[in-house]
Amino acid sequence: MQNIEQESHSKTKLAVILAWLFLLLSISVLSGSGNEVKINPDNQTMVTFLYIMQVLLVIIFFILPSLLFSVFWTKQRIHYIGITTKPAVSTLLLSGIGILMAMPMINWLAELNQHMQLPEALSGIETWMKNSEAKAAEMTEVFTRGTSIGKLILNLFVIAFMAALSEEIFFRGVLQKVLIETTRNKHIGIWIAAALFSAFHMQFFGFIPRLLMGAYLGYLFLWSGSLWPGMIAHFLNNGTQVFLLWLMNRGEISSDADKIGIEQGEWVYVFTSIFTVSISLFLVYRIEKKRKNTTKNIDPV
Repeated sequence: MQNIEQESHSKTKLAVILAWLFLLLSISVLSGSGNEVKINPDNQTMVTFLYIMQVLLVIIFFILPSLLFSVFWTKQRIHYIGITTKPAVSTLLLSGIGILMAMPMINWLAELNQHMQLPEALSGIETWMKNSEAKAAEMTEVFTRGTSIGKLILNLFVIAFMAALSEEIFFRGVLQKVLIETTRNKHIGIWIAAALFSAFHMQFFGFIPRLLMGAYLGYLFLWSGSLWPGMIAHFLNNGTQVFLLWLMNRGEISSDADKIGIEQGEWVYVFTSIFTVSISLFLVYRIEKKRKNTTKNIDPV
């Protein structure tokens, strides 16, 4: 389990991180507002440019600042973000199994979230939220077109791997830890980080399932002290979606293959999903607690 060391100037660090996150959100909103330029998925030059920009942006906005923060502004330096901590193999396996089995639950929650309606007074905000969803869906459509193996590998790298690496380093490795240090409450820190993680995606009709996914990844990081279980789970979640869309494009599976859990009479899948995810988390907690106790017992006096 993670032993949270009280860092100095935690409140100042949190203020800086939140200001950076607000800046990124502002850039995202301003760059999208009034932008009626349609992306042509058949324009290979434009698509290639979008891929390159996607990779560069996550490096510049998430990975590089997180590494600089940990190296120059924490006592543990690069070890602070947990990327050098070796997790138990069983923890890695359970983390992956848990996120893969979560799909029916995520689909069911997403379906409920889709029917969310704001009061009439907030209709303008709801319209903006729907427009943000449409733009995100358009970008996903552009990236996930194609049936070649090369396209699958490229999407697994950009959409699954780079997203998992950058978001886990920033939201779990840095933001969550600083929140825990500041609030001095591990659970509050995890859930606030998960809420910010979900909100940052600006896909508000998927806020609830992404919030729970953020909390799942947060507890993996807290209990293991390693960023790797969360990164693998995050990669598998995104990668599974990429792979299913690729199979749909090739006509090898139906277009409803990614909607398990939302059809009538599929409650058994949802309950099984919730049970499996809960058990996987409980087992990770037990495994990491036992590892911590064993390490304490063998440490020299």
